[in-house]
Amino acid sequence: MRQMEAPENITRFPSDEGQLIVRILINCGLRLKDARMLPYDCVVRDEHGGPYLAWVNYKMRGRIAFFPIGEHLADAIDEQRRRTARRFPDGSRWLFPRSQTNIDGAKPATDSWFRKQLEAWLEQIELVHNDHLTRVTAHQFRHTVATRLINANVPQHVVQQLLDHMSPQMTAVYARLLDKTVREHWERATKVNAEGQAVEIDPEHPLASAKWMRLSMVRAKITLPNGYCGAPVQTDCEYANSCLDCRFCLNSSDFLDQHRRQRDETRPWCTTTRARDCVGWWRKILEP
Repeated sequence: MRQMEAPENITRFPSDEGQLIVRILINCGLRLKDARMLPYDCVVRDEHGGPYLAWVNYKMRGRIAFFPIGEHLADAIDEQRRRTARRFPDGSRWLFPRSQTNIDGAKPATDSWFRKQLEAWLEQIELVHNDHLTRVTAHQFRHTVATRLINANVPQHVVQQLLDHMSPQMTAVYARLLDKTVREHWERATKVNAEGQAVEIDPEHPLASAKWMRLSMVRAKITLPNGYCGAPVQTDCEYANSCLDCRFCLNSSDFLDQHRRQRDETRPWCTTTRARDCVGWWRKILEP
């Protein structure tokens, strides 16, 4: 996703229309059919001026749904509306009219048109995953949006409404996938406690699942800038930050950058404090 979202790569998409569809897929998680068949007037604003993408869920028999978007995406959609208006002065009902055999603008862009451009774009930017060239489908962007929302602690019922899922069970799939992925990452990582001793969760241990649920609960309970709080969820703590010498504090390599920044920020203070102590010591020695 970082490769595809990079501005220098996005701008290499074969067409402006296709580039905008990619941005809509990345930001809003629409199905390709719903994105290519967006209505011409698909941006609405609330009473505070906030923009929303108004889209039609054709899988749900044409139900209207809304997704909040940023001003940059709203501006890009306005530019596409102007392009469409220049092509069809008499108007078109579609934001993305078909590029060929579409004299009056009555036909929307096709799946094959976008998929060919997507394939050409992925080949051009040389999309890599695990050191190998790879491909993605348009629908995978929808999975990514759902996973990112869950990962950002957006409640499942809100994610369900944003993506207009038919049932809570569809949204719950992403929550279970995220939990499984995070757990596997945690089990592979090397964790250390305040004494620098390795802390591992044996996947085969009878309490492995229970331990993971407990860790998930305490990680949700308190967010630390440079570690995990491993205290039981029932434990009260008067400190609302990371206590690096606390027996409950756990760390992994995920926090190395934060610890290095903290070390670099602390070094000047230590140097200044030592200099002040040294000056005070010499003053005592030299006093008559």
